[in-house]
Amino acid sequence: MRFQGAIIINNSYNEADINIQHKISRLEEEFKKLDTSIDVIKNNGDIAYIENGEIKLNIPSYDFVVYLDKDKYLARLLEKAEMKLFNNAEFLELCDDKMLTHIALANMNIPMPKTIPGPLVFKSTNGDDIKVMESVLKQLDFPFLIKGVYGSLGLNMAYIDSKETFLEEYKKMKAQPLLFQEYIESSRGRSIRCLVIDHKILGAFERCNPNDYRSNYHDGASSKSITLKPQYIELVNKVIKALDIDYAGVDLLYGEDDKPLLCEINSNAFFQEFEKRTGINAAKAFAEMIINRIK
Repeated sequence: MRFQGAIIINNSYNEADINIQHKISRLEEEFKKLDTSIDVIKNNGDIAYIENGEIKLNIPSYDFVVYLDKDKYLARLLEKAEMKLFNNAEFLELCDDKMLTHIALANMNIPMPKTIPGPLVFKSTNGDDIKVMESVLKQLDFPFLIKGVYGSLGLNMAYIDSKETFLEEYKKMKAQPLLFQEYIESSRGRSIRCLVIDHKILGAFERCNPNDYRSNYHDGASSKSITLKPQYIELVNKVIKALDIDYAGVDLLYGEDDKPLLCEINSNAFFQEFEKRTGINAAKAFAEMIINRIK
């Protein structure tokens, strides 16, 4: 084999995780066509460490790593040990934290829902919770969303339509980093996933759920391939340029008058549904980009 690469996955993944298994098997298939062998490694905590002030590795020095975990510390250790990661540690961290994503793209003429960072909570009383609620309600109307800055697949978030619901959900979630965000009614149960590879839009599909406010909530959800309208292409290209994207799923919402809004960015986006709906070989495009970079 001409090159030797690794795919690093979270230790909790198993064969029942269909999306990650599909991504791994498809990448192995496409890399083999490019005369490249792949080792799949679970991040069980002993891949890299620091001893006597130096980074030590318990894995070979691979030509590249497809990093499918979200462990920012291991990612930075591997990069400092001069390994090439796809995606790199900085981009992984930026996308994994939704608030950091919005901050990075602010002041760049990129439309997004109104977003308020939640204050960090070390300890609080009921009076403190009321003050936070009053502050947010001065800036957002019902309904709006509370989101943990970490989370995907429509999880770790709450739909807020009353003061009672707000107080109840905030008390449940306040111990973690949060954001409060305007709810886009015109995009209820609908969103667009654009797959970006090597700074280009590879394709897009629409997700729809008539039974829930979240388009990616699995119960009743469906999807279909779409052709992006010019204003949506323009927005995604702005995001690509701003963040120098090698690989990501860029999620868009339908704003008023069909104007696009950026929802979030997934640096480890699965592509099983994308390949199924669009017929585009995402694994091949991803593998070819990596090999071209390391040649």
